[in-house]
Amino acid sequence: MKIKYPSLKKLFSYSCLCALLYTPVIFAASYQSHKSIYQTAKTFVRNHVVEKHGQRPEIKIGKLDSRLKLKKCSRKLQAFLPKGSRDIGKSTVGIKCTGKKSWSIHVPLTISLYGKVLVSSHQLQKGSVLTAADIKLTRFNLANLSFGYYENLKNGIGMKLKRRVSAGTVLTPAMLKKPQKIARGQKVTIMAQSGSMLVRMKGKALGSGAIGDRIKVINIKSRKKLEGIITLKGEVKVEI
Repeated sequence: MKIKYPSLKKLFSYSCLCALLYTPVIFAASYQSHKSIYQTAKTFVRNHVVEKHGQRPEIKIGKLDSRLKLKKCSRKLQAFLPKGSRDIGKSTVGIKCTGKKSWSIHVPLTISLYGKVLVSSHQLQKGSVLTAADIKLTRFNLANLSFGYYENLKNGIGMKLKRRVSAGTVLTPAMLKKPQKIARGQKVTIMAQSGSMLVRMKGKALGSGAIGDRIKVINIKSRKKLEGIITLKGEVKVEI
């Protein structure tokens, strides 16, 4: 019986076909998948934000150039925060390979973090001293509040507005100030405390200040100068 063997031309064609079918698989296995890079970045950022802010963020990873080919890392990928990166908002996270063929890349991403912040309940005029009826807490994306914010109602009550604001305005530290409680030259009550003993005496303010501020006062009777903290009642508490 005579056995027929394929011609050299056919063998060459089969070889080319096999190469076309299997080469992409081999190449793909030798490069780091973009998916693994995204996952490393996302996990790192989520853990970092939770540790710092106490809540889980929403993370949107920016896509890398599809033409980017990085050698598959022989070790576990490591993530890091590049210098100047933000905790929330538009930022970048670094991913690096410390294997035999090391490489490093920055991945763009957007981090959203939502929380309740202090806003005005209605239109308020400049110079208004805030009450509980003037403010409320509303949910916002904290990444968009680059000028700061307050997260507690007590941070606003009793504060004085530096300018007029409309209803729903996020109140920032630059908009509020403590109202002056004591003016320079004003007669005050000095509350001196030593252990459990408390003594009140008449005094005179040598400076102006708001609640919680430290100012100098003089004891009218002894003419002794003291330094203390302005209390909610407008007294000056000193430690002796």
